[in-house]
Amino acid sequence: MSHSRRDWLRAMLASAPAALTGCVTTGGGATRRNTAQWEFHERFLASGARFHYRPYGGLGRAWTTQLDRFYRAHRTDSRIGYAVKNLHTGQYLVEHQSDRLFFGGSMPKPPIAAMLLEKRQGACSYNEFMHIVYVCEKSVNASWVALQSRLTPSDEAMFKWRYHLPQADVLGNQLSPRFYAEFLERCVNYRLEHGCELLLEGMRRDQYSFGRLYLPRHITYAGSKTGNYGEWDHEAVFFYNGSTPYAITLFSRGNFAPGKSNIPLGAMIGGLYREYVG
Repeated sequence: MSHSRRDWLRAMLASAPAALTGCVTTGGGATRRNTAQWEFHERFLASGARFHYRPYGGLGRAWTTQLDRFYRAHRTDSRIGYAVKNLHTGQYLVEHQSDRLFFGGSMPKPPIAAMLLEKRQGACSYNEFMHIVYVCEKSVNASWVALQSRLTPSDEAMFKWRYHLPQADVLGNQLSPRFYAEFLERCVNYRLEHGCELLLEGMRRDQYSFGRLYLPRHITYAGSKTGNYGEWDHEAVFFYNGSTPYAITLFSRGNFAPGKSNIPLGAMIGGLYREYVG
């Protein structure tokens, strides 16, 4: 596929020095990636399922003094929790209330899709694959219900145990910034046995990404999930800055983004990027 992660990685490998590309070429990582791409083509695409949108990267909106002031004024706001993680080294660059559990809104949708892919060993039906597309691209609630109805608490417990994920109640919609950063790490580094390529490609096409608003345009490979409900507003993004993958996860409560405004979430993600990554 012209817009797949495979093509992006191939271009990166062709243009970047070997020392910079170890995170995607060495050891078992390449094998896991190849297996995931085989599964993507031979299970997902072979089923007839397809995406509706193209992937996109940073939107490159201007970073203003007003946005920077907002970010700096709210870095320790008690209503929010966040984490910035280097997905190559595994190092957390900054954390604030990262283990705090928040009502997740739509944030459980990709992890629930991952749990079903694990349960089916990658061999979902056409309808199940399309439900995964719908929750990743457009956050369709009916597809979320359909996916969750196929899972049990035991499925969740086994998934979290197998992949050493932090405390969370995904089916009960209680998630933390750390949980989401770790989940994205498992996807980006192909550490899930099934579904990594599908999940990454789906999140690259998220149509509601507030987190990409103030990421620079040179970031061409990025994915995200937005969640909001009532007083809760959240954003999680993964991206490559050069050849290094990162995740920034931000959860909030108490109407931190009043009226579902995208500016507060985008400003916090943009500020965290500029202070700790860019």
